[in-house]
Parts: sequence; C-alpha cells; structure tokens
Amino acid sequence: MNRTFNPCIRDNDAVEDSFQAFRVEGAFFTNTEEYPIIPMKMVATELPKKIMPFNKALTFQGDLSETFICSFSPDKTFERIRRNPKKYLRFFKRTAGIIGFDYSIHSDMPMIMQKSQIYDNLSLTYFYGTNGIPVIPNIRCGDDELLPEFLEAIPQKSMIAIGTHGFCKEMREKYEWYCFLETVITRLNPTTVVVYGSLNGKIFDDFKDHTNFIFYDPWIKQRYREVKRNGN
Repeated sequence: MNRTFNPCIRDNDAVEDSFQAFRVEGAFFTNTEEYPIIPMKMVATELPKKIMPFNKALTFQGDLSETFICSFSPDKTFERIRRNPKKYLRFFKRTAGIIGFDYSIHSDMPMIMQKSQIYDNLSLTYFYGTNGIPVIPNIRCGDDELLPEFLEAIPQKSMIAIGTHGFCKEMREKYEWYCFLETVITRLNPTTVVVYGSLNGKIFDDFKDHTNFIFYDPWIKQRYREVKRNGN
C-alpha cells in the first residue's frame, strides 16, 4: 500500500499536522494496521562501533560520529523525541545512526496501546531514515498476534537490533522470549542481530549456527570498565 499524507487544506489555510503525518511521508504501509515499511536502503550496513543511550548522548560533549544512539532507558527519557521529532534531527545527524525506538510494549497493555507503541517505533525510525540517518530497526513487539504484521515492516536479510534490558526474569518469560526470537530469525533471516542490554548466553545458542549475533554491554557497564581502566 502506498499513500502520502498531506495536511488538509481549508479556506486556503493548511490544517495543523497534529498527528505528525510528516513522519511517514512517502512511505509504503502494511496492509491492516498501516505501519510504515522500513526500506532496505535506510538500514545501516556497518556495525556500530559504539552504542549510547539517548539521554546520555544528549549531554555528551565529545564526538558522536562513530556512535549509534539507542533509547535503551525508561520511556520518559526519550519521550521528547516523540513530541517533537524535527527538533532532534540536527542532533541525530551528528551521530553514526540510530537504533529504532524502544517504546515499552507489554503483553498486558490494551491492544490499541501496543499498536500505538509499535507505530511510533516504526514511524520515527522511518522519519529519521528518510532524512539520511542510518537506522537499525529495533525489534520490539508485545502480544504474539501483533508480531507477524510488525515484521512485515522490517526488511529481510538486513541488520536488526534487539534490546534486552530487564527481560526474562522467570522461566515462562524465557520460553516466550525464545519463541519470539525464533519467529524473528525465521521470518527476517537477518544478516546481523545487534543485541544490546544485559541478556546474552545460552538463550541464543540454538541460533548461532546460522545467525550472526553481536553483543553490546549496557552503557553503565561500559562506563564502569572505563572508570576502572582509568583508575578513577
């Protein structure tokens, strides 16, 4: 499906774009929920050298040209991006790229809220990608029945990212996450899976023969190592 949203015109005045249609201008959409499809040409082809959370990067005084920005933190720390995406366009252009937006999705959320969070992840990723910023689609989905259409918005055989902070504390959650990972890999056949967060190890072992996983430590762990290495 291809559709370009334009502000409505009434009495020669443009109606305010209150729902930010500019995010998905020129996009193709999935058939049912009309999630914007991320084209392959937007997806980064080189692995991140560094990954930094948005709230840390925003106040960082150094060079960000080799750093991918993630939203690996509580939603409130990057809610400002959703409110005003254009404001942060110049900031993201200083970076190596972005990992798609990790808006929280829980299976016990109302379904409409889960879909809204998915849409914001995809539409903002699309917006920055279409403005020339390399993106790595972030795979974050809630209820199982939403996953197939969400994955239709992600290009196959490309690099993807999965955040794992706070996941899999119970055996049931580990089983559900294993099934989620199996579905993602089977349907997308990604060239590389960037895994950022605290989860690694055995849960990935069954897939390592045919999937390239690259693990990045959480930011706080990276900072701890730097401080220890510098003797401070």
